[in-house]
Amino acid sequence: MGKPARRRLQPEARKLEIVQAAERLLQAHGSQVRVEDVVREAGVAKGTFFLYFPTWDDLLETLRDRLVTEFDTAYPLPTEVEGPIDWPGLVASQACAFVDFTLSRRGIGEALFHSDFAERRPLAHNGVLRIAAVIRAGQEAGAFAPVDPDPTARLLFAAVDEAAHAVASGGDRAAILAALQTLLRRTLAP
Repeated sequence: MGKPARRRLQPEARKLEIVQAAERLLQAHGSQVRVEDVVREAGVAKGTFFLYFPTWDDLLETLRDRLVTEFDTAYPLPTEVEGPIDWPGLVASQACAFVDFTLSRRGIGEALFHSDFAERRPLAHNGVLRIAAVIRAGQEAGAFAPVDPDPTARLLFAAVDEAAHAVASGGDRAAILAALQTLLRRTLAP
């Protein structure tokens, strides 16, 4: 008995099958996943993979963009048009959302943000830039201290990222998030 006939798909649907297979595998196995694993999971030939993704890094970049978009869609930043913004509350809720999102996507996150790929292809629009933008907007609204937004955002992002790692390592989530909230509040309080 031969292999079942492969169903014909539009190119974007076939590409999506590869992306979703890679997401599943990276979530489960992290950076250990290779092209061979993805093509087996997606049920496609290796040549098909390279038709859509000339390099492994091209696939990882696509996955990273999807993950960032997923976070931005799930946790959008409010605008003043929607009403007054509680800037300290926004920072606190975004930090908690990032920790929880990171924990829910730990395997794939490690492969995309904490691997040699992340060094080869740094993310242009990242969490640090998002925090810096929130700090600037909060300063303009008079809600935050006159700190330098860029280095402050870098340090705060490191604290948020470390909070996610601490919880993932078995730390008390409530205690870690409470300490993180205190750090954020004290750093940005006017």
